[in-house]
Amino acid sequence: MVWRRNRRPSKDGSGWHLDEEKTRRYEMPKEQSSRVKQSFKMPNPWTAIRIIFWKDTALVLWMAGSPYAIWYCVQASIPPIYKDVYGFNDFHVGLAYLPGGFGTVIGGYANGKLMDWNYKVTARQIGHTVDKIFGDDLNHFPIEKARARGSWYMLAVYLCALGGYGWAINFHAHLSIPLILQFVLAALCTAFQQTFNALLVDIFPASPSTAAASGNITRCALSAVAVAILQPMVDGMGRGWYFTLLSLVSGGGGIITNWLITTRGMTWRRQRLQINNIN
Repeated sequence: MVWRRNRRPSKDGSGWHLDEEKTRRYEMPKEQSSRVKQSFKMPNPWTAIRIIFWKDTALVLWMAGSPYAIWYCVQASIPPIYKDVYGFNDFHVGLAYLPGGFGTVIGGYANGKLMDWNYKVTARQIGHTVDKIFGDDLNHFPIEKARARGSWYMLAVYLCALGGYGWAINFHAHLSIPLILQFVLAALCTAFQQTFNALLVDIFPASPSTAAASGNITRCALSAVAVAILQPMVDGMGRGWYFTLLSLVSGGGGIITNWLITTRGMTWRRQRLQINNIN
């Protein structure tokens, strides 16, 4: 078969001979593919779990994971709230999710612009020239300050919006109020997740997929706990106090965490890198 496929007539008409160029073109991929041995390596989940216990990483994971868990609680609370308090049918309950969807899209887009601006401002404050071609050396750049910059204002609004959402429902406020607060919460939760997930990859440039896996583990675990205690806590303390408690834990804790990231994050990151280099 190889001879028939790769043969060509001789120029003098004496017969056929093998076309070496054609043979090389057909046979080389087979030879190359035979040399390549594909191997499957089982991923080690402990590598992603171990990241959680570093001081600098734990702070970043909390800032990325707790707003995600809070937003899950808000979404899980929508059907009973709008059916029991506002008398919605199933179709109207479905429409009540739209403000959150719009908030997610708009918050993600606006925060992307804000992250770029914060990075440039931080670089300008320390006299650093941004390298748009090869990227900056983050070992000597306060990326924690660049990412966390401006989060103070968002955390203040987030804390008020989350507590206000619970009390607006508790006092049967006008329908527009909880819907607007859902929009605000969706935008802010998306902004926090986007900002600190980016920071998580920034401080683990050599293993971004492992860092992302660690983030997924953390936020899913926090969401599972928050949703599991949702109904028992609401039954015991009411919607107003429940969402107030969430705002203090997530928003108040976020203010402390953001301060630690800004003031101690780079130092703890360097300590972690030194320990890893020694090991």
